[in-house]
Amino acid sequence: MARLAAASSLSWAELASRLQRTVADTGCNLHEVGRRGRRDLTEGPPSSQAMQRTFGVPEKDVRVTLYRDNHAWCPYCHKVWLQLEEKRVPYRVIKVSMNCYGTKSQEFLAKTSRGLLPALELDGQFYTESSRIMQLIEDNFPERPMMPSGRAGQVAGQLLKLERELFGAWLQWLRGSESAAARRDFEQAMDMTEKALEQAGPYFLGSQVSLVDLVFASSLERIAASIYYYKGLRVKGGRWQSVNNWFSTMERLDSYRATQSDFHTHVHDLPPQIGGCIASNTPEQKQIAAAIDGTDGRSWHLPLPPLALNSLEPGQENPVMDRLEAANALIHCHAGVVASSRGGPEADAAFRYVVRALLEGPEALQSTEGGLKHGDLPANSAESLRWTRDRISVPRDMSWPAARQLRAHLNLVADLIDPQTGWKGVPLRTGDRRDVDPEVFANASRGCL
Repeated sequence: MARLAAASSLSWAELASRLQRTVADTGCNLHEVGRRGRRDLTEGPPSSQAMQRTFGVPEKDVRVTLYRDNHAWCPYCHKVWLQLEEKRVPYRVIKVSMNCYGTKSQEFLAKTSRGLLPALELDGQFYTESSRIMQLIEDNFPERPMMPSGRAGQVAGQLLKLERELFGAWLQWLRGSESAAARRDFEQAMDMTEKALEQAGPYFLGSQVSLVDLVFASSLERIAASIYYYKGLRVKGGRWQSVNNWFSTMERLDSYRATQSDFHTHVHDLPPQIGGCIASNTPEQKQIAAAIDGTDGRSWHLPLPPLALNSLEPGQENPVMDRLEAANALIHCHAGVVASSRGGPEADAAFRYVVRALLEGPEALQSTEGGLKHGDLPANSAESLRWTRDRISVPRDMSWPAARQLRAHLNLVADLIDPQTGWKGVPLRTGDRRDVDPEVFANASRGCL
């Protein structure tokens, strides 16, 4: 019991105070664009957590309510969300579970019996189907237009058809057995996408972002993750240079940085949405999948290699900020995290030690008298850490660089509690993802810091 007390010596409130002091000392902005935001902030950088965006308009004049999925997995919600942000249309957010991971409320089903997402209320009228919604937004909010007219409008229409062709070729290969024909069709669609960007660039219609880019963003982000993981073909950072340049350009947009996910989230949120994904099972594909899943013994373990544009998953990092963002998310949501990890008081202590490691550095923390040692906490607390490690969702919980740090620190503390030579955890389900039902989290999180 003495060692348990040492391991859990700081309460969540004390950890929150320590975080704020560290933030003040470093001069960091925890809520800068691309980072985890706050539910109550209606202005400033966009974030997955914001429940209302006013863009300077009085709250009483907000005409739009966006119904999007709770975990930010839905590709069709992603398009509409980007459009509202880019056009700076004031809107409220109501989050709804997808069928693959939760239960929709009767209130929502009364509006759409099929439970379709996304949905939009505009001036009290309810609409579904993303293409219809996006056109309604363009028609009703003509300021900052995102679809051109005339000849440029015709080109935009052709590009949107190309996106559907790419989408179809992607699903055909992803959901089917390994096939040279399916791969050829996909690569041809990517070649056409590359050519379209070569002719315009950096965006699909030239120098300004358009609705075409927002539609492609939702698809290409998921394509890049899943084709690499399941088929071993690199899209982002691969041979399509204009596509790489387009990704880099999109990642300068506040709207995209706030809504962007990571490879691990997508490769495990797609199977229950689309009816499964079939891996090629080549040695290269298996190696890539192990690295993305963190089961290779390296990619999710400290010390993490520097994150760069040529990394397995290209990106940029600020390790100090990334660790602070991860600590902030865990402190803010600790009750829901502990409950959803199926843990008890010992797991709570283990998560608090993870926060200390993020704030103080594991080497410095382990060198103190209160450093965690094997036997201080029961092995089932390590199970809770590993459960959470594999179920962090980007951008629902935090940015990808922060998630990368949190996964590695969860691994570190889990291995201190319950040393392992190989991967240990509960595999993610593919038929459904009820293991991350948001109701479990929400019921425990009321009154969080």
